[in-house]
Amino acid sequence: MKSIYSILLSIFISYSVLAQPTRIIFDTDMESDVDDVGALAMLHGLADAGDAEILGTMVCSLNPWSVPTVDVVNTYCGRPDIPIGAVKTLGVYRNSKYARIISEEFPQDEGLGERAKDATQLYRQLLAAEEDSSVVIVTVGYLTNLSYLLNSAPDDISPLNGVELVRQKVKHLVCMGGRYPFQQNPGRWGNFMPDPGATVHVAQAWPTDIIYTGGGDFADLFQTGKKTFDYPQDSNPISRAYTIFLESWNRNYHHSADLIAVYVAVRGWGEYFEFNSQGYNHIFEDGTHMWRLQPDDPRHHYIDTLKEGIDPDEVAELFDDFMISAIRTKAE
Repeated sequence: MKSIYSILLSIFISYSVLAQPTRIIFDTDMESDVDDVGALAMLHGLADAGDAEILGTMVCSLNPWSVPTVDVVNTYCGRPDIPIGAVKTLGVYRNSKYARIISEEFPQDEGLGERAKDATQLYRQLLAAEEDSSVVIVTVGYLTNLSYLLNSAPDDISPLNGVELVRQKVKHLVCMGGRYPFQQNPGRWGNFMPDPGATVHVAQAWPTDIIYTGGGDFADLFQTGKKTFDYPQDSNPISRAYTIFLESWNRNYHHSADLIAVYVAVRGWGEYFEFNSQGYNHIFEDGTHMWRLQPDDPRHHYIDTLKEGIDPDEVAELFDDFMISAIRTKAE
């Protein structure tokens, strides 16, 4: 007779074989905040665990050091050949405390952002190559690239326009931005306001479900980055980026806005988060927003609440463990 352990192990192995990794495209500004670094490192940690397959990494910022920073993280985490696309025309430029330093101190071969592939073309190539609607896109930056994708015309890559290509190949979009159910501080905060036209366009025209995840007080519940300080900053770009960014803050932790979005994109929300579906995300022309209950848009959902009884510190520790997966592996 099999032991209970053997039975449970067989069930686990069977589930692991059946469960396919989430096929994911990651879109980031990789400039103004360090949680973009943490989120990309965490995505690699989830890929190390077999939960994700990273198809591409997109940069929605015109900062020339954002692309090589993405390449630094991809290279350090053992996936140097992940394609990188970048916005090429009108877009947002913000300064970064860490991007140039990281790009110059750690190995990367992308060079400055203008050398990267056009994000719209890369999106179309990656999506056109898919056999079904299994791709999850997670954006933790401005919605510039996604707006350009929706506006793209049929070409040699695909006979489908952008909207139809997304409709046929994308499972859903996870979008980090805003605060829910409404943005109490109307100041220029977050990912929606730097390119408000793109934000309005994507909210209205995106043909699949959009799962919005918020920042603010919700993201502050999960204090991550602490474990990066357990390792020498000059040995890895994740610790280095957090050290540079948090130096003036005089602390060793940061919020997890982008990390929440990545976790939801890969593993879903059911274990830790409440899922809200009634209503829609109304984006104003200036990029501010408010969740309105009527009329209901079945595509729009948001996550901004922990399930009852969930300890945010335990979730933050899990996020940190995924974030430092590559650091820990190299240190062992």
